[in-house]
Amino acid sequence: MSAPQTHRHRGFSLVELSVSLVVVGIIGLLLWRWIAATQEPATLQAMQSELAEAQAAVEGFVLTRHRLPCPASNTAGSEACGDAAAVLLPWRTLGLNSDQGALHYGVNRGGGVDLAALPPPSIAPDLNLNFADVPILAVPATDAPAAEAAAARVTALIAAAIVRRSAVNGLDWCRVVRSFASNTAAAGVLRAGNLGASMPVAYILVHPGRNGQFDGNNVVPAVGTFRHDLPGRAQDALYDDLSLAVGPSDLATRIGCVARLSGAQSAAQEAFAQYNTTRLMQQYWSLRAYDIKSAISDVVYATAAQALAILGGGLALSNFVVGIASTINTEGGGAPALVIQAINLAITGVEVGLAANDLVEAVKALEATKAKLQATNIYAAQPYEALAQALTRAIALDEKGLNP
Repeated sequence: MSAPQTHRHRGFSLVELSVSLVVVGIIGLLLWRWIAATQEPATLQAMQSELAEAQAAVEGFVLTRHRLPCPASNTAGSEACGDAAAVLLPWRTLGLNSDQGALHYGVNRGGGVDLAALPPPSIAPDLNLNFADVPILAVPATDAPAAEAAAARVTALIAAAIVRRSAVNGLDWCRVVRSFASNTAAAGVLRAGNLGASMPVAYILVHPGRNGQFDGNNVVPAVGTFRHDLPGRAQDALYDDLSLAVGPSDLATRIGCVARLSGAQSAAQEAFAQYNTTRLMQQYWSLRAYDIKSAISDVVYATAAQALAILGGGLALSNFVVGIASTINTEGGGAPALVIQAINLAITGVEVGLAANDLVEAVKALEATKAKLQATNIYAAQPYEALAQALTRAIALDEKGLNP
């Protein structure tokens, strides 16, 4: 009786074991699918994070080097500006982790615009114009110490502005980006997409995806085909890459080119406008100095005219006295001549009076002209000071460039 009972217990244990294995299998399958589902978003987020970190490093490179980095030729991660076939992210140059050396990186170097090359100096606080004649005082000897001091400041600032003409920073690179944005249809411009649809880009970053291999147009191709797919391409079994592309206009905005370049140019234009105002002031100042010379000449002329009138009056008086004596001696025979001499004496008296009045007016005009020149001497400091301040602002913004 004991043996059959033992077999029944063993058979029941095998059934239970089979059921248990099926349950464990189902739970394992569900758990595997759950783990895969929860890990996939984390992997996608990690890839997006790598792209964002690379983007920040690429654009931060501009602030210190005034250009975009060149791609790297290999996973060693150093930029290779002389290698036209380089396609990898220069992680070492950018100070990134070596894991990011697997990313593809492309930067526009065609169409006559090389965003990875140091730009030519093109932005200057004096607009590359000749301000050299501004600080020269327009009058020879003036009592204008404030104007002279401000003019000396302008002289030093003009020299500093001229030095900035050959200095290169991010503002000069911004002008290159702006040039690229207005000529994206040129041959050789970096484009993302395929033969049917593409767009010009300043630079592009591509992650190989979960399979660690580049797919689609991101595979390094033969000459004449596109290297990168458009960002946002639908992922499927044959394509799981992630791309991040930045166009020239977007790049200019992200880097801060729009605001900084506009501010620097506005400051330079303000300095140029103040330069014109200062030049007008100098012309006015020169006229005031000329008025002084003219007024002095008028005083000299009036003095000479008065002296001549007095001399003429003396002669007329002498002739009149002689005429009186002659009339007495001739018992009235010289009366007609005496009348004429009396008239001449009266006329010369009037001339003496007019000459004296002219001299008084000339002296008054000279004093008034001196007062105007003195007022101009005081006012002249203001245009010089305004020009000095405008140049100071323009130089400061040019030196700052794209730095915070």
